[in-house]
Amino acid sequence: MRKFYFSSIQVFVLLVSVSATGLAATEKVLYGFTGGIDGSLPSSSLTMDGNGNLYGTASAGGTVNSNCSSQFAPGCGVVFELKPKNGAWQESVLYAFQGGADGEFPSGNLLLDASGNLYGTTVAGGTGSCGTFGCGTVFELSPNPNGWTKTTIYDFQSAADGDGPDGLTFDTAGNLYGITPFGGPSGTGVAYELLPSKSGGTWTKKAIFGFTNFEIQLNPVLTFDRQGNLYGTFTQLYSCYIGCGTVFQLTFNGNQWAESDLLNFPGGGNGGEPLSTVIFDDQGNLYGTASKGGNNVGIVYELQPGGNHWKPSMLYNFCSRNNCIDGITPQTALTRDANGILYGTTLAGGKACSECGLVFKLEHTKYGWLETVLHAFAGGPDGSNPAGSLILDTQGNLYGATTYGNAHQGNSGYGTVFEITP
Repeated sequence: MRKFYFSSIQVFVLLVSVSATGLAATEKVLYGFTGGIDGSLPSSSLTMDGNGNLYGTASAGGTVNSNCSSQFAPGCGVVFELKPKNGAWQESVLYAFQGGADGEFPSGNLLLDASGNLYGTTVAGGTGSCGTFGCGTVFELSPNPNGWTKTTIYDFQSAADGDGPDGLTFDTAGNLYGITPFGGPSGTGVAYELLPSKSGGTWTKKAIFGFTNFEIQLNPVLTFDRQGNLYGTFTQLYSCYIGCGTVFQLTFNGNQWAESDLLNFPGGGNGGEPLSTVIFDDQGNLYGTASKGGNNVGIVYELQPGGNHWKPSMLYNFCSRNNCIDGITPQTALTRDANGILYGTTLAGGKACSECGLVFKLEHTKYGWLETVLHAFAGGPDGSNPAGSLILDTQGNLYGATTYGNAHQGNSGYGTVFEITP
């Protein structure tokens, strides 16, 4: 297993790059969850339709159900919609999970198809036997004149089948791809494909690759390139006994999928524990975040293809400013605009509250990559601990969610949906 190290020249560029706090960006809370039937603890990326409506999941709240009850946030989770109306945003619950066979704790991104159907995953529930909480499900929500109809399109049945699906990706033919972070042949995750049924209802699942070596996928969304290859990351949490994390590629050779490692993080100052997927630019370069490395609180990295290997570069090293006001622990995938500017979040850090996190942008300049903090969360009404990747609208506004904080519950709270105007 080959490990790559960032050169001293690249690290020097990072140290002389200037990090700035943005003054022009404004944050607006579009909705603050109450922890009741409207949902609680949003923990995934949002989706926007052509009319500017937002869709997302909250991992708790909804129908108060003893199967999913907890002291902090009862309920099995919801799929919600936010619509702009008269200068405000109105939230409605499209579906509240009931637990058990119906599924519980929706997590991961939602996908929207051309017909307006939504697709997502629950990390638990279903009819499978993976311990107390089931193996998880993949679901579809279809609009109809009376509301939305929920269909379980796949129900994971056992640990060998896969356990805890969390995120989906479409291919060009409308098939779904995902990873379960647990289960599979070795118990450490399986990549799978779901093929739609011509008659509707349950889809057909194909396991395309079983991971080994105690590799763990968190936020396990896959990314396609133009040739149909799949990319993602896995990590070994809390220890580099086997490895500090990997960027991998899955390639189909006509008969089966094969896995190859593009980058094996060596740990230490060179990065480790990537907790999100990677994204492409127009030239085929990959960008991602690692939650450790650099100053031991995370980095942003780039991989450039070339010959038989990929060249890694460290673009930014977090906690390069006093008191880590530039961010700590990036855990979500980056978002890239048409100008090549990268946007992301960190779970913690920031000037207003060291534990609350922030939204940042990275822009390439003649001096290197410049980080600008667009918003540092304060942990109260504006939210705390951003979750999921950011999305962009056609005007360049950013949208995301925080797991905690809102206008209803002060410093604890049940999460927010926010908009940032750079």
